[in-house]
Amino acid sequence: MNKKILTGLLTFAALNSVSSVQAFNNGDIINFKAGERQCAYGGVVPNCNFDIVNVVGSYFAMDTNGNGVFEQAERSPMSVGSDGGIVLGAIQASPDSHGGCPDGTETSPIDAPWCFFGSTGMHQTIATPVTDNGDGTLNFTGWGVTWNGIPNIPLGGDPVNFADDTGAATVTCANVPCNIGDSYFIDYLAHVPIGDPSNFGGVPYKLHLESDTPDVPVATIFINVAGGNMQECTAEGGSSVQMSASTTVPDGDAISVVEWSVDGVNVASGTDVSVFIALGAHQVSASLTTVNGLVATKSVPVNIQDTISPTVTAAFIDKYTGSVLTEVVNDSRVVIQAEASDICDSSPVVTANIGAPVVDGQKIKVIQHHGNVKLSTSSLDLTVSAVDASGNGTVASASLVITE
Repeated sequence: MNKKILTGLLTFAALNSVSSVQAFNNGDIINFKAGERQCAYGGVVPNCNFDIVNVVGSYFAMDTNGNGVFEQAERSPMSVGSDGGIVLGAIQASPDSHGGCPDGTETSPIDAPWCFFGSTGMHQTIATPVTDNGDGTLNFTGWGVTWNGIPNIPLGGDPVNFADDTGAATVTCANVPCNIGDSYFIDYLAHVPIGDPSNFGGVPYKLHLESDTPDVPVATIFINVAGGNMQECTAEGGSSVQMSASTTVPDGDAISVVEWSVDGVNVASGTDVSVFIALGAHQVSASLTTVNGLVATKSVPVNIQDTISPTVTAAFIDKYTGSVLTEVVNDSRVVIQAEASDICDSSPVVTANIGAPVVDGQKIKVIQHHGNVKLSTSSLDLTVSAVDASGNGTVASASLVITE
């Protein structure tokens, strides 16, 4: 029998407005693109920026937390096994699951062995092979896995307990309507049977396979922010942020230009740049264009914060010498110094109050003369406070002793 490997070069037809593969025949091999974990915002797995990891390509997933969503953390990447994928109409058993992660002794025709909850598993069919239903879907009623030494965990659906378990997998094209050469996706949903010995009975299961299309030249770009994505304001209104772009281009191609933008506004070009970014939260993007016209773009959040309080000065100053005074005699003239400076805010709000220390029951003498108020006291206290635009505040004080 002549076999063909289904890698995206297929004949397509539309079915009920859903683009579906039409021609699956027994003996055909459904080859699929290997899944892998990638960092969503730069870095290298497992050391991803913000600890955010996505699974791309083919995968299976178990909704182990029961929230109705197959989250990224619940997805396990898949790659093809020794048969090159799913052989239509053929039984493909995987007899060698065991405790512990894969050790190279496994037989796994459909997909390469994977480690799930610390034990080795593989997908298989042992009674009913995968076949074409003739309506744009595939029959997966014989689908299952062997895991942790359990010979078979049926994943063909449990319709008695879950009405949506149809045992049918949908095949969808990347375009509508489908075109010859389109890539395709196979998606299948089921539940682990109630009471299964794996102790995952009733847990929702998802299979997602993507066609393994020929390699297409791509360029990539990642953003490195010196000092991290959260930075302190270091100048009036913001900070100069040092950033660099890590790029890859296919052999025979080269970088034409790397352009940078902040919140959609172009600000610089080059692989290494210094950009002034204003106080607050922003989105920084870098776009790579190659000589051959490939384009890659990456965006990261950058937040400039102000957590440093203003520097406040409170002092009594000699009118003639400019020196700081802590003691004067009656009828002296002094200058009040009440000022503040701030790295990020050029005009912090300054408030100053001056008063005389008193005790309960004390008598004071206040004399008003030509609009001036004279207060008989032995000392004065100055309090100066300042608040910058970010709400950071500081208080300073000074005292002046008055002698006869």
